[in-house]
Amino acid sequence: MVHRLSIAACIGCLVLLAAACSRAAKHPTPTGAAQTVLRLSTSRIDNLNPLLSGGGATAYLSFLWGAYLYLADPENRLHPELATTIPTRANGGISADGLTLTYHLRRGVRWQDGAPFGARDVIFTWHAIMNPHNNVVSRLGYDKVASMTALDPWTVQVRLRERYAPIVATLFAPGAVPMPILPAHLLTGLPDINHAAYNRLPIGTGPFRVVAYDPGSKVILRANPLYWRGRPRLASIQYLVVPDENTVEVMLRSGELDAGLVYGEHAVELEHASGIRIVRQTANQNEYLAFNVRRPPLDDVRVRDAISQSLDRGFFVRAFEDGNGSVDASDQPPFSVWYDPHVRPVRYDPVAAARLLDAAGWRLGPDGYRSREGRRLQITLATIAGRDPDTKFGPYFQHVMRTLGIAVEVRPYPYNLFYAEKSSGGILMNGRYDAALTGWVGGVDPDDASLWMCDQWPPNGYNVSFLCDPRIDAQERIALTSYDPDRRRRAYWRIQELLAQDAPVAFLSWVDLTYAVSRRVRNFAPGEFMWDAWDWCKE
Repeated sequence: MVHRLSIAACIGCLVLLAAACSRAAKHPTPTGAAQTVLRLSTSRIDNLNPLLSGGGATAYLSFLWGAYLYLADPENRLHPELATTIPTRANGGISADGLTLTYHLRRGVRWQDGAPFGARDVIFTWHAIMNPHNNVVSRLGYDKVASMTALDPWTVQVRLRERYAPIVATLFAPGAVPMPILPAHLLTGLPDINHAAYNRLPIGTGPFRVVAYDPGSKVILRANPLYWRGRPRLASIQYLVVPDENTVEVMLRSGELDAGLVYGEHAVELEHASGIRIVRQTANQNEYLAFNVRRPPLDDVRVRDAISQSLDRGFFVRAFEDGNGSVDASDQPPFSVWYDPHVRPVRYDPVAAARLLDAAGWRLGPDGYRSREGRRLQITLATIAGRDPDTKFGPYFQHVMRTLGIAVEVRPYPYNLFYAEKSSGGILMNGRYDAALTGWVGGVDPDDASLWMCDQWPPNGYNVSFLCDPRIDAQERIALTSYDPDRRRRAYWRIQELLAQDAPVAFLSWVDLTYAVSRRVRNFAPGEFMWDAWDWCKE
């Protein structure tokens, strides 16, 4: 409902809003302050419970309402939320043998329905994740836990089956697969949570509470007056489902949206739009060309290297990301301490690429294509239909490979089929491709074992290149079991060196998160995990 205010009332609102948005104060809006609504866009939401959804939008939304032990800022640093400290060996939170962790929970926190939050909820949620009757999207990390015990209502002791270094960034934290804590008082006693009414209107401890959900239209959230930091500055957030990027741009220009992720040419066009500013944030998200190393001719590393050297990564960022990103050299982001500065991006060198193919026995024929023993050098490229940069990259890749003497057939697939599970006929998971334009969104921890280890071939993990290098496995085991940051860093640096040698993928670019934001919105720096939503405000 739109309320028409008198001029005097409007002036009063402006004064209150100016005070509420003062960065110097940095306190939640006091009770009785101006009521403001922030409208954000998303492309799709399939479920509001992240335990049951693989969708990124569901996970991001959960940081507005959900219950997490930690949040992460745009630099991927953990900050205590429902836990008061981050367990380490130094503070006694991790035992000498690395198998026991102690979590101290924040006292006085309440669920959005008023019930007290405590250790019981943490333990209940772990059991729910491990319950085989629940259609949980991933149990990564949680399956390393042998037991959870409440030492008192605000202290949880976790005993691991084996040492697992990513555990702190995994358990109810913004890891690779974020899982919020669920309210035991609402869900205890259900045989499973797959069809619980909770999944449509979840109750959390976050700054905003879900009050309405229309899967094809929107999610409405209102400020949580019980939030432990105090009432948020905003009165409400409307999360609008707008799948078409052109429509997002139109709604931003007209003021129907206050903020939204924008891509490619839309970000460029909105750069100088009236009343809009662009907020760019680095993200642990990259694009790469995956190779199926099990299938000839890409089972030969010389062919993989030749393809990689023929790709101009600077051109890729400029042409297909519209300059919103940077050239990629490895699977660890360059802003991270885990990034090996000695690993350089593959040099663009078509001449060297041709020499590699010659050395591998693939000779140019009179038709301009290469062949060996009467067989033409040809591959398929799997892409996502109707998505950029896929639609632009396909013809470019065909042209570049044609100049190198490689025939390419581009095969676009629907998004859901491209990324479907192995049992559902997924293109990547079943290795039904030679090369594929894909990528990865990392969590706070540098753990990349599911991408490269020999035992992580689908359906056990996401090693869709089907790489198996015992040297990488050895380093991954060090990185997964050591709590020494220096030792882990050395292991990840070595993994990056080995990936450069094995070339299971051609790393292309890091993708910046680019938001178009109304100039009326203040304090908006959400990163990947909406970490400071309680502090957002709108004039």
